[in-house]
Amino acid sequence: MWLVRELLRLVVRVAIAFVVALALAALWAAVSEHGFVHDLRTTCLVLGVVALGMGAIGRGSNFERAMDFGVTRTYWGRVPGMSTLQRTGEDPTLTPGAVFFLTGLALLALAVFVL
Repeated sequence: MWLVRELLRLVVRVAIAFVVALALAALWAAVSEHGFVHDLRTTCLVLGVVALGMGAIGRGSNFERAMDFGVTRTYWGRVPGMSTLQRTGEDPTLTPGAVFFLTGLALLALAVFVL
C-alpha cells in the first residue's frame, strides 16, 4: 500500500510543480521582447535544467526540507475512512529530489518535443 501512496504523492507533486513552472514560463514569455513561443521554449529549458540540478542535490538538502507537506496536510485533512495518507515510520518514502528530477524532465520534454 505504501508504494501506491508514494506514487500518487509523486504524481501530484510533479503535476503541481509542472503547472507552477509552466505558469512562470508563460508569464515571462508574455512580458519578454521576443516571440511568445521562442521565449516559452527558452524559459522551459532553463527551468527544466534548474529543476534537474535541484533534483541531483540529494537527500538532506534545503530543497528536501522545503518540500515537506506536513503543513498542507493539516489544511487538507484526511480522506474519510482511509488512512492511506498517514505515514508510518517503517514505510519507505520517495525523495523530493525525484519530484524535481521528473519535473525537470517534463519541462525539457515539453520544450524540445512540443514547442
